[in-house]
Amino acid sequence: MSRRLRVILNIALVLAALACAGVLLRQRLQWRDSAQAAQRAAEIARPSPAPTAEAEQGAAPAAPVSDPVAEELLGLDMDALRAVNPDVAAWLAIPGGDISHPVLQGPDNDYYLHHTWEKKWNGGGSIFLDCRSSRDFEGFHTIIYGHRMRNGTMFGPLHRYAEQDFWAEHPYVYVADGECVRRYAVFAAWEPSVTSAVYARNLDSEAARRELIAQCLGGSVIDTGVVPGPEDKLLTLSTCTAASGHETRWVVQARLEEIYPAQE
Repeated sequence: MSRRLRVILNIALVLAALACAGVLLRQRLQWRDSAQAAQRAAEIARPSPAPTAEAEQGAAPAAPVSDPVAEELLGLDMDALRAVNPDVAAWLAIPGGDISHPVLQGPDNDYYLHHTWEKKWNGGGSIFLDCRSSRDFEGFHTIIYGHRMRNGTMFGPLHRYAEQDFWAEHPYVYVADGECVRRYAVFAAWEPSVTSAVYARNLDSEAARRELIAQCLGGSVIDTGVVPGPEDKLLTLSTCTAASGHETRWVVQARLEEIYPAQE
C-alpha cells in the first residue's frame, strides 16, 4: 500500500469517527432536551399546595379517593399544561413503571413523533393520542403512541410487559384529563402486525370488536385473567419493536376498570 493511499484511508477513518461522534452527541442532546421537557411538564402540572377558603374556616376536607394513585393524579393542573399547549389531551402514568407523561393529540400522527409537548423539534417526540381516537377517551378503542427510546425513556419500559412478573407488579395504567382519572387493567402484551385489527379504523360492529379482542388475547405473551368484552373501552399503548423493522409494533393493552371523577 502506497504512503498516499495510507494517508487517504487514515483521513477517511478519522472523518468516519467524527461523524459517528457527532451522531452520538446529537442523540444525547436530544435525550437531555426530552428529559428536561418532561420535567418541566411535571413541574407545571404539579399544583402548589395552598389552603382553600373552606379549609381556613375549618371545613371538613373532601373524602379521599379509594385509589391513592388516582387521588394524586386528580390533583394535576391540566389547565396549566394546556395554557402552554392546547394539544395536551391527558396525562398517562404507570405507577412504578417509569412512565409518566403528558399525552398530546395533533391533527395527524406525524407531528408529535418529532416534537416535544412544548412544540419543539426533537427526535424523541412525545407520547401522543392517535388523531382518530376520541380525545375524551369515550371511544371503544383508544390508541396512544410513543417512541421506544434507547435510553429507556418514553415508551421504552413497555417492553418489560413481556415478563409475567412485571405485569403482576404493574397491572394498571392511569389516564388523567382534568375531569377524571381512568384506571385501566392490562389484559395483553404482544407484537401485532401494523395491518392487524389493532390498527383498524372501523370497529363499530360487535363482530369487529370481538375479532380485535380475540386477536389480542390470542397473541398476548402474558396471561392476566382479564377478558374484555365488546361493550368495554380499550386502551392500546403502542411503540416500536426491538428488531422487527416497520412491519410490527409492540403493544400493551388494557380495559377500563374504574373512573374517578374530579371532586368539586
